[in-house]
Amino acid sequence: MFPTFDTDTVAVALGLLTLIGSVVTYFLQQSRDRREQAIADKKKEADLDREQALERVRKQLSVFIGPMHRLYKTQATVMTQYGKNSGHGIKNMIEAMTKKGKSYWMTIMTPDFLQPFIDDPMSFEAVCYRNLVSRRLKPLYTQIRELILAHGSDLADMPSQEEWLQKYDEESVTSPHVGSMNINVIFDTYSAWSLEFDDIVESWKENDFRRMQPTTKVPFLICNDLIDMLYENAKMKEAKYNTHVKVHTNTIQSSTNLISMMTMTAFGGIPFSQTEEKETKKDIVETA
Repeated sequence: MFPTFDTDTVAVALGLLTLIGSVVTYFLQQSRDRREQAIADKKKEADLDREQALERVRKQLSVFIGPMHRLYKTQATVMTQYGKNSGHGIKNMIEAMTKKGKSYWMTIMTPDFLQPFIDDPMSFEAVCYRNLVSRRLKPLYTQIRELILAHGSDLADMPSQEEWLQKYDEESVTSPHVGSMNINVIFDTYSAWSLEFDDIVESWKENDFRRMQPTTKVPFLICNDLIDMLYENAKMKEAKYNTHVKVHTNTIQSSTNLISMMTMTAFGGIPFSQTEEKETKKDIVETA
């Protein structure tokens, strides 16, 4: 026989159960609300971080590394074209790629090529060279220098020293001028080189033709590689944060193939075979 409860007892019990159920439901709801709020806050922080990162990378590409990348490539095109037409070629670049180390740090032209311009500054070739520097090269390196000095400290996401030394050995990236291997000396040296060139151009206006190029040696190939690295990293970040952005990557031509093509062009279209490359390297070693 089941026990019997009076109506008041049943009412109290049901009331207690209802109260307990309400309390449990309240705390469960509070817990769920906190979880949902935490997820929402985390998403908001992620969205804010993404927006700030996208804003920074867009600023990098529009204000600093984007313009500098195109200016440096234009400078390289101008100098390669002049090297081909003048007969200078890119022997100094080949020497840098062959020997590496301190050979990366070079003058933009070989001294023996420029000596005739000092001996006879009014020759057609000498005048063409000075016009090249003052009318085509100077506008480019001036803009590059201004970008470096204005934004090199705040918009250049440089690789760490460990990453940098995995790519180049210490000798290759150590400045022969200040003895530092800090990655910033690459751009600092370029700026110093450009300022020295400005001084030389001004001396030409005073009919002083004893100098044809700066004595400051710049690792132009490493500088080019660093600019490429900064540009490509920025474009990859932009594509990561904005799915509408597509990154053009030259997957067909490797840097080695491009250098080989440049070498062929510089040598008047003569195929630069492995045998000829060995002969060129031998000549570089013998004349160094």
